[in-house]
Amino acid sequence: MHPTTQLLQEARDRVTFPTQELTKLLYGNEEIYETFMKAQKVIASEPSIRNHPDYHNWGRKEQIIKSYEKLRIMHQHLNLANSAHWAPMLSLFQGTTPSAVSFGMTVPALRFLGTDEQFNLWGPKFLTMEIVAAYAQTEIGHGSDVQNLETTATYDSQTNDFVLHTPSVQAVKFWPGELGFLSNYALVYAKLIFNGKNKGVHPFMVQIRDISTHKPLKGVVVGDIGPKLGYSTKDNGFLAFENYRIPLNSLLARYVRIENGQFSRHGNEKISYASMMVSRQLIIFIYPRMAAQSLTVAIRYSITRQQFTNDKREENSVLEYQTQQDKLLPRLATCYGMIFAGLRIMELVDDNFHRVLKKDFSTLQQSHAILSALKAWSSQWVVDTAEWCRLSCGGHGYAHYSGIPAIYFDTAPNVTLEGENQVMYLQVARYLLKVLQYVEKNPEKVPFYFNFVLHIKETLANQSTDLGQLLKLTLTLQLISVAKKIKDNMSTGKNFQQIWNEVVGVQLLSVAQRYAEYFTYLVFQEYISSANPSVKEVLQQMCDLYSLQVILDNPNTLIESGRITVEQFKQFNETKIELLNKLKPQALGLVEAFNFSDNALRTCIGCHDGKPYEYIYDWATKENSVNIKGVPQAVNDLMGTKIKARL
Repeated sequence: MHPTTQLLQEARDRVTFPTQELTKLLYGNEEIYETFMKAQKVIASEPSIRNHPDYHNWGRKEQIIKSYEKLRIMHQHLNLANSAHWAPMLSLFQGTTPSAVSFGMTVPALRFLGTDEQFNLWGPKFLTMEIVAAYAQTEIGHGSDVQNLETTATYDSQTNDFVLHTPSVQAVKFWPGELGFLSNYALVYAKLIFNGKNKGVHPFMVQIRDISTHKPLKGVVVGDIGPKLGYSTKDNGFLAFENYRIPLNSLLARYVRIENGQFSRHGNEKISYASMMVSRQLIIFIYPRMAAQSLTVAIRYSITRQQFTNDKREENSVLEYQTQQDKLLPRLATCYGMIFAGLRIMELVDDNFHRVLKKDFSTLQQSHAILSALKAWSSQWVVDTAEWCRLSCGGHGYAHYSGIPAIYFDTAPNVTLEGENQVMYLQVARYLLKVLQYVEKNPEKVPFYFNFVLHIKETLANQSTDLGQLLKLTLTLQLISVAKKIKDNMSTGKNFQQIWNEVVGVQLLSVAQRYAEYFTYLVFQEYISSANPSVKEVLQQMCDLYSLQVILDNPNTLIESGRITVEQFKQFNETKIELLNKLKPQALGLVEAFNFSDNALRTCIGCHDGKPYEYIYDWATKENSVNIKGVPQAVNDLMGTKIKARL
């Protein structure tokens, strides 16, 4: 047996729990797991779409074309209309997945905001990919500030249609994914002008390219915006209109419509949140699994990589060093918590989805708040984790062949897209303050995952150093503090918006993140309760490590309030070290429970059988097209050139 294969096998032998029991928990249900495994198998077995070592030497256009070929083949094997089928591909493909925006954003918006007749008209065409539609909301001059978008859709009463127009450069739609090349339709968000009055921003289903030729239609200017950080294969685009006429039926009309020359609204105006929920839920569900990929590579490599001799004159695996454990194991623990939170959020969003279709908006705001909190927290955490995993792999972590740099690039955009993270946190903080106001007059309105506000007195009186209690206490103290500061400042004559923007902004971000951390803890505990007894101990250790790391990273509130002493803080650090020692032998089993294939990991240093040095040398010498193509003529032209310089 190869020495590094032996090291991994010995590490597997040290694992004391059945990994398959964790696998069941991590995928939530059999359909998701089976689809995930099927997608891995299809991608690995199809020569034309399997992940390729030389991928990052290809040009961007070649990568984009290859992504379309992958999608065509996957469409033959999986039901891409079902997010459980296409969502796994987001973490398994090299590059981003075409049609993810169309299926993950535009279709849900059409279902939520369109009438049944509109959905029946366009929906089936999405399934056959006769229609691929971008979600065209963001403009050059406006992103999160949706209400100030400048694209206009002016109702013409003479012809009973709309004139779609881009009045300035800053009103050009810019950044929507799949707009550059792929989409022949776009869900365009524009100000509806009716009888000269602005009726707010509304979505319009707009054809932008010819169905047969795929060329832009007259009055439409559309194309790709160019290279960017990450998402290299996603054809983010620009879109402008020159007095472009669209039919009356273009306006999604479930909650707003024009009939008989009259404009009317129906239902909850905040319904637009619901369509965004699906895409944010997918970010929370899928991308922590990409962090799990980077952790799998880093932990396997940390076992096979041996550096410096011990007292037996044998080289140690890097994972034996406490500093390496500190880099990786707390992040692995957090990854489990985030994946469980993503599964729970999927259930919450699904429940809210069915309620909204019945015009029941009772869970809309709480679902939006939880999604916003976890989208903001998890997206930044995933990027940071990819970077720490890269660093933990030393020099080889820099190579694309490690599989880790691509994870960093493909997850970095999520910090900004589908809601810029600070804006998301501020929306969470606003809802937390609203829930706090329910306590005295309407306690029955407080949702389950926010019921900590109903127990503020008990929380403040509780002197326990239980980790869950301390997370709840930190959240409670910060929420009370920011609410008091707002009230005190308003008593001096300052208006609410001024206080929000200039006085408490940093505190608002902090309390929102504390909520995300506490929600994750609650869900972590729920999953431990329902887990098979054979894995409860290791899961509780992971939850404890997660909770301790959260407290150690942000102890100021507890220390300033006098709720923990310096000695207790020292003890937390000691407890963390004890947990690192307990979890180190379990680390390989914890990452292999994710069940990623080598092809899905796109790595040569974190393979199931080890051999990192052999694989990286093999890829560099046999798969690297820079070497295969021979010496470029430019090198020959350069050599021997008389350089006008003095040594």
